[in-house]
Amino acid sequence: MHIRLLKEDDIKGIYYLLKNVLGYTVSFEEFYTRVLLMSNDENYYILVACNESQVIGFIGLQLGYAFEITGKVMRIIALAVANEYQNKGIGKQLVKESEKFALKDNATVITLNSGLSRLEAHKFYEKQGFYKKGYSFMKKV
Repeated sequence: MHIRLLKEDDIKGIYYLLKNVLGYTVSFEEFYTRVLLMSNDENYYILVACNESQVIGFIGLQLGYAFEITGKVMRIIALAVANEYQNKGIGKQLVKESEKFALKDNATVITLNSGLSRLEAHKFYEKQGFYKKGYSFMKKV
């Protein structure tokens, strides 16, 4: 298993994980376009964990600022590992790689949102040193 930056050929593998592990519904065409936009933006990183040529995990990162935090903020915008590869340290390695990118970009913190029902994910993040800070709210417009 190795971790590297996204290649365009990886998008189908990430899409599979987004739908089947995270349970998100988005059309492939829309997703493909969005991922290409992200991969061409210097404030986004998409890392993939591969077993040979198969994408078995990924993490999406966004670099930005927050009003209440000094310095840059690295935000994990998605993290998924294929079901058959979970509990093997792959998610942990993806988070460690995100920390390297955060340090390289002089970020002072890494943040993320996680759905209220994702209790196993919450345990995972806490084991990686994250703590619960608040609730996330959303309103469609």
